[in-house]
This record gives sequence, C-alpha cells and structure tokens, in this order.
Amino acid sequence: LCFHGNSHSQLRFPWKTGLFSGLRVTSIRRGVVGILGVKSGLYLCMNAEGQAYAAETFSDECLLRENLEENHYTTYSSLSHPGLYVALTRKGRLRNGRRAKPHQACSHFLPRRSHF
Repeated sequence: LCFHGNSHSQLRFPWKTGLFSGLRVTSIRRGVVGILGVKSGLYLCMNAEGQAYAAETFSDECLLRENLEENHYTTYSSLSHPGLYVALTRKGRLRNGRRAKPHQACSHFLPRRSHF
C-alpha cells in the first residue's frame, strides 16, 4: 500500500511501490494508531462522511482503531466516527468508509515490513 497526498490533499493507493509507498503506523495507545506517509509527511484521516483525506497536522479524525480479525488480516476504522472503515477498491483507490464493512476483503490489510 502507499499513501500519497497531493496538493489537494487527496489520497491514492497505486499497486506498485514507489517514492510515496512507505507508511508508518504509529501506536497512540492500545488498539489505536495513526498512519503517516513517510515521504509526504501527511497523515491518513477520515471525516464524518467517510471520505479519507491527507492532513499535515494530526487530529482526532486521524485516530484509527486497529483490529486483528479472525482471518489474521488487520482492519482500520475511524475512532472519532465509529463504523467507518479504511478500504480500497479493486483499482487501488480509496473507498468511502460508509460503504466498507469489516468482513469485506476491501478493508483487509496485511503489514509488510520495510526499512526507512
């Protein structure tokens, strides 16, 4: 996965790894994380409408609940807006958090170690 914020603070998740592909998942407290694009320096956040966006400063909308599912995949849901999940379409674009559910494959993630 990659996290790329452009000048309009939109996010893209292209399949190929590249300059903006590094994500740093930081533990805030037990079960709560923040996700930072290493190269862009932008945080992954989600508003009440389920739209993910990139922000330069960390806020409550950037707090994500990290949950290890029974199938060993990880899901990320908004802490400030319960029921909204981070998910990707088949083309690698962000899906609206209102349309994503924890049992759907589009919201399942596997960590990949990387050295930054």
